[in-house]
Amino acid sequence: MTASSGPSPAAPAARPSWWQRLRPPRRLSFTREGRIIVVLAIGVGFAAINTGNNLLYLLLGWLLSFIIASGVLSELTLRRLTVERRPPARIHAGEPFLMEVVITNAKPTRASYSIEVEDLIGRTPLDKRCYFLKIPAGRSQRTSYRHTFVRRGLYTLAGYRIATKFPFALFRKSRDVRAPLEVLVY
Repeated sequence: MTASSGPSPAAPAARPSWWQRLRPPRRLSFTREGRIIVVLAIGVGFAAINTGNNLLYLLLGWLLSFIIASGVLSELTLRRLTVERRPPARIHAGEPFLMEVVITNAKPTRASYSIEVEDLIGRTPLDKRCYFLKIPAGRSQRTSYRHTFVRRGLYTLAGYRIATKFPFALFRKSRDVRAPLEVLVY
């Protein structure tokens, strides 16, 4: 047996690009309530520093802990969730069809709440979303969404986006999962 000292030819293609390595695994966007809480925290912070009032420092600590707890709990909610999409056997152009979405919570003791799943074509989401209120620990749930492809051909769903606003709806935390699925439309 001989051992090669260099990398295999397939190894460079498997590495992610520099942009994918620098991009954070999660996306965070503000909701209206989240913007209000952050602006309020900044205002209370400036007031606390200017006046030196202990009550304002206490309020600032409460607001910041509220924001941090929201980030930690939403991260725990998104962990260890897997999604499987099941298209129907035949899809015809101009006719609506139901795409089944099955989500599995692999956490042994913690349920996940307020989960949204949407398919991606390229990087843009499809116009429909699936919403799951509660996924118990170690269980799966399924739902479906209705969609219509206008033209015939082969469509590639690049993956899906899984998101949550749990627990306080201050932020919408999401992650994109690359899971290509080809759909043939007759």
